[in-house]
Amino acid sequence: MSKRVSFLGILLGINQIFLFFSSIIPTNRLFFLGISSLPISLVIIENGFKSGLLFYTASALLSIVLIPNKIYLIPYILFFGIYGLIKYLIEKNRNLIIEYSLKFLSFNIIFFIGYSIIKNFIFVKINIIIILISQVFFLAYDYAYGLFINYYYEKIKGKMGL
Repeated sequence: MSKRVSFLGILLGINQIFLFFSSIIPTNRLFFLGISSLPISLVIIENGFKSGLLFYTASALLSIVLIPNKIYLIPYILFFGIYGLIKYLIEKNRNLIIEYSLKFLSFNIIFFIGYSIIKNFIFVKINIIIILISQVFFLAYDYAYGLFINYYYEKIKGKMGL
């Protein structure tokens, strides 16, 4: 049990470090937000969905306290942080057409909710080009996320001793 708690604490610390980097480093914000979302998948793999949900909640609340530039938390809280949970639920279904339809539907709903929130703080105009580019980036993000999960299962999981 203490190994699991230590593991969760380390993952939460790593998560917060990447969120901090995303808020202070002007370049690679999306990269750091994407990387900060990966620990949630490890929590789900090792401890289950409920633990993943608690980890996401703790991560979001802790980041609100610790991260200086709160505007960069909006994408994390609305999408990057919760995507591991969404991916887990959707990928239980082994039909790729349904999986990708649900993933894109989830992404677009979250995208437009995020846009509705962010446009109140900064001027952002969205056109069809931005929407299409965001779809491509989402597909690449989902693919990379899947590669990370597969790598963890194949190379690391058995060696963790959890």
